[in-house]
Amino acid sequence: MRIESLAAHHDRRDFSCGEVALDQYLHRFARQHTKANLSRTYVAAEGPMVLGFYSLAMAAILKDQLPAAHAGRFPRFPLPVARLARLAVNLQHQGKGLGERLLMDALLRCARLAEEIGMVGVIVDAKHERARSWYERYEFERLPDAPLTLWLPTGAITRL
Repeated sequence: MRIESLAAHHDRRDFSCGEVALDQYLHRFARQHTKANLSRTYVAAEGPMVLGFYSLAMAAILKDQLPAAHAGRFPRFPLPVARLARLAVNLQHQGKGLGERLLMDALLRCARLAEEIGMVGVIVDAKHERARSWYERYEFERLPDAPLTLWLPTGAITRL
């Protein structure tokens, strides 16, 4: 199994993670978004078969949206962050650590990005409470005004 950029040879048709919105994104939009430079999607693949995927995009957040413990150290203009836009594992491969492997791969890419151009952290929009709890195991923190949106400061990425 390799984690690599989504390409034309990857068979996305049979991917199902149990979340219709995530399945549809991979089936219909992931390659389009890559071509339009909106995001990049990476897949855990065995040959052409997609076992899991994640998508990364750039975003910005205002310091007032961050947890109070972090907001004070930043200026009052939009702060650069990476957005972990989607992360999903095929139903047949869930519960085997692949989600964690995909998350760590995504965070490694973000750490490199932080070194290259700078950013203050990573944000993710959890689809539901169960997903939010999963991200919180990896030190993601809830944003005060959006309980399903979480953030991980750049410093925490290097610790993980």
